[in-house]
Amino acid sequence: MTAEPSEPTLRTRVQRALLTNALTDWRGGILLAISILLAFFGPDLFPAFPWWGWLIGGGAAWGAIVFSIFKDEKVAAQVAANLLKQKYEPTALHSGDMRDKLIKAFEYRAQIAAAIARSKSGVLRDHLEQSANDIDGWIGGLWEVARRVDTFEGNRTIQQDLQAVPVAIRNYETRLKTEPNEDVRKQIQDTLAARRAQWQTLQSLQSTIERGELQMDQTLSSMGTVYSQLLLMDAKDIDSGKYQRLQDDIAEEVKGLHEIAEAMDEVYKNK
Repeated sequence: MTAEPSEPTLRTRVQRALLTNALTDWRGGILLAISILLAFFGPDLFPAFPWWGWLIGGGAAWGAIVFSIFKDEKVAAQVAANLLKQKYEPTALHSGDMRDKLIKAFEYRAQIAAAIARSKSGVLRDHLEQSANDIDGWIGGLWEVARRVDTFEGNRTIQQDLQAVPVAIRNYETRLKTEPNEDVRKQIQDTLAARRAQWQTLQSLQSTIERGELQMDQTLSSMGTVYSQLLLMDAKDIDSGKYQRLQDDIAEEVKGLHEIAEAMDEVYKNK
């Protein structure tokens, strides 16, 4: 049984996007166009300069532009942010609170990317880039929880049931106390049991959603802490265990988000 190919990492997708942007940059296109024109008309204007010299010069200048764009860390950070937003689009959420939290996570991610771009090449930078990749997974987990909370808050049936079911239970309980007919009492008891089971499921769902919202708040606070720690980290911290503890903290947060998302799915499935 062959394994399915895994999804390219964000870094791979960023490099592909950077290369595409670099190859199609308008400045390079203008340079190539000018060099081709000069190859045709240049010999008449500058007889001492061979026509192929214009092509070589234009190609070299175009290559320099492509290389500078491909290696620009600030551009890379912006491309990474854009790719993440395309995958986890905040505007797809109807809840303003969920959108704001996801946007805040993207702000932290952009600040972390900018901090990495300012750091020197080497072991420290490689480790910081790995942390950034882990934070991308963090944002993915945050999106999964935010999407489920958004679905819950936007589900009119569930919201109406949260208001109507407790009232129905009280009404059935009151009616059961005064109903003299045994057949009717039996029907009321069966209906009441079903309503109570429904209410228990709704409460479980609401509790899970509240846990998800609290987990999101905790995640955003942790992202702020991680950002501060990354700013203060230097090469000696890599071997001191400080970096590994940071990685463990991120992994624990991602795990918590996934567990909450799975719990939400389980409650929805049993609703």
